[in-house]
Amino acid sequence: MPTLGGICGESDFCLRLAFGPRAAADRGVDSVRVLTGTAWSADRLGDLRDVLVVIGVPGARPGRQPVSSAIEGLLREMSRQRAAGLAVAVERQGARSVPAVIRSSAARLNVPLLTTTKSLGAWKELAPRLREYRYQHAEWHAEQLTALLNRLPSRLADADGDAMQRVTDWLAAALDGEVLVSDPLRGVLAASPESAPGTLAPLLAGHLVRAELPASVPSVIPLPSATSGTAARSPAPSAPPASTTLPTPSMPSTAESASIPDTTPHTRFQTLAAMGSPSMLSVASRRPFDDAGVDLLRHAGKVLGLIDQIDRRHSQVAEAEHAVRLGAFQFLMVGEEIAAQRAMAALTPWLLATEKVRVYVIDCGEADREIAARRSDRAIADRAMLVRCPAFNHLIVLDPVRDQDNDPAGVRDSMRQVVVSLPEHRMGGSRAYALSEVADAYAEAADALSVARQLPDRVALSNERADLLSALPPVAARRWAATVLRPLLALPMGQRDQLLRTLDLGLELHHASAARLVGIHRNTVTQRISRAFGLLGLDRGRVLSQVVVSTAVKVVIAHGHDEPSPDATADFVTMLATPEVHAWAESFLEPLRSDRRDLIRTLAAWLENDTHTQRTATALGLSPVTVRSRLRACAPLIGREPAVSPNPHVGRTPHAEPKGDEQPPGKDGPDGGGHAWGGVRPLAFALYVTTGRPPLPAAWRPHP
Repeated sequence: MPTLGGICGESDFCLRLAFGPRAAADRGVDSVRVLTGTAWSADRLGDLRDVLVVIGVPGARPGRQPVSSAIEGLLREMSRQRAAGLAVAVERQGARSVPAVIRSSAARLNVPLLTTTKSLGAWKELAPRLREYRYQHAEWHAEQLTALLNRLPSRLADADGDAMQRVTDWLAAALDGEVLVSDPLRGVLAASPESAPGTLAPLLAGHLVRAELPASVPSVIPLPSATSGTAARSPAPSAPPASTTLPTPSMPSTAESASIPDTTPHTRFQTLAAMGSPSMLSVASRRPFDDAGVDLLRHAGKVLGLIDQIDRRHSQVAEAEHAVRLGAFQFLMVGEEIAAQRAMAALTPWLLATEKVRVYVIDCGEADREIAARRSDRAIADRAMLVRCPAFNHLIVLDPVRDQDNDPAGVRDSMRQVVVSLPEHRMGGSRAYALSEVADAYAEAADALSVARQLPDRVALSNERADLLSALPPVAARRWAATVLRPLLALPMGQRDQLLRTLDLGLELHHASAARLVGIHRNTVTQRISRAFGLLGLDRGRVLSQVVVSTAVKVVIAHGHDEPSPDATADFVTMLATPEVHAWAESFLEPLRSDRRDLIRTLAAWLENDTHTQRTATALGLSPVTVRSRLRACAPLIGREPAVSPNPHVGRTPHAEPKGDEQPPGKDGPDGGGHAWGGVRPLAFALYVTTGRPPLPAAWRPHP
């Protein structure tokens, strides 16, 4: 149905809104009634609802009803039946051209008053044209509903932000305005055009305040500086017929004021029609809302509500899948591969139906991790398992290794492309490890991050060179480890395995990070480690004690253990005296020997001084800055970060001074520390085997 504002926009009618209620321009006009003379009795007027009444300027006539009484009766009846408005034919536009008696009565009875320079005879000829406008408007309305249907997703799986953006674009064009779909917690869901958030945010805030919503709903929607913008813009729907594309009319605020253009947009706010959804549809149009516009707005709100509901359901399902994958990863981190396989059985059981895996760790830096997660999901599809790290701003990818795999580098290359496309990101990758050794694979991949920052593509993969555990003679190593860990190994199986797995990860990472990785409280990690060191009779505040215990735990987890021997020192010497261990140590330190700064001596002194930079500098006669610079230079050479342990009381004696301005050479986590022993453990053993420093056997005492 055309509105008063719409008819005012048609030049044929020469009509102008003089004054009236705020929503006068939105009043629908069903028909036009032209009244001549001044004798307007209520019983002769008939039905006036949604009728625009047109009269001439009445003059006084002897013997007739007074003009004021006739006008009062007419306007009172129009107000009672809610007529669209009263138009007075005048010679010149403006409220002052209308007699004061009409202006005052119309203002008092809340009847919109208009002026027209067309004569009453011309209006009788123009009145039938309103029917044509109504037909055109109905056709346009039907076309817009068809356009809305064409923008609906064909499948539920496609009901995402793109579908919401398509509907938003259509509604903005159909209503000739700006449209915003927002949520108190999620911000802007869709906007058209891009300026819509800036236009509608203050209007929406005012609407929420006036509505006196509960305190749980914020009065200001948090809107980012840019709109969603990621959705593909669909072609704008065709504009409505000329009769409905109408400018906002001008309205004075009182009967006596001059006509002042109303620059405030016509706004509508509608809660999306989804169960329990706080999302809001906001529209600011450049023309008044007629019945068709309100109808389109209502339909759009229902469609957007359904899309939002489906999208939220998709998000809930995705969050549940993320939780399952994280749970499976946490099982693997503590060696529970059977539990991990059961957890993944309902999603993608084939991913963990393997004996070996490679692990890739993507450090997202300060960037939004979800951007990399979406790209990684698309890149690896169902070929690998993607996990959002609970400890750092990292993504973790578990890539199953299978003999029949025709594309062994597929996942690695796909992840490399993702990292290369994101400037602030870097990736480290591990070698192939048994499924029960995911914790070691993760530590190796995380250690490689320090090297990745030095490379052009920011991707570092662990090479296939032998590591310390593979170089140790199994028999001597198992016997030595059993001697070192004898009090732990004597515990009941459940307690023993729990403490060993906690030591394995808790000596690798900051306690808080280790706790988040396995899903327990950090105090639990600290208590278990304290109990273990208490049973072993070792000072867990000594770096070398932790190096020895960490190595013994790695041996037991990887190779098992034999019966302990009475002479642990002899076992330790025998274990490290083999040619394989010496070859490994020389190979590990070879990149450091060519550096003129004597990095090997610096590293030995650093370990002997419990990784204290100040004490190391004093022992070497250097400045702390020089020591830190040398430590940073070691990372790319040995392919590991020789980071200080971030655990409380670790890396200092019980009465050691605070570290002051010391910082770990590498900081890979939000809690202030990186992966402590991935670089320190092999470094300490390689140095001891080749130089006799630091004195590892003195870092623990045999048990009675």
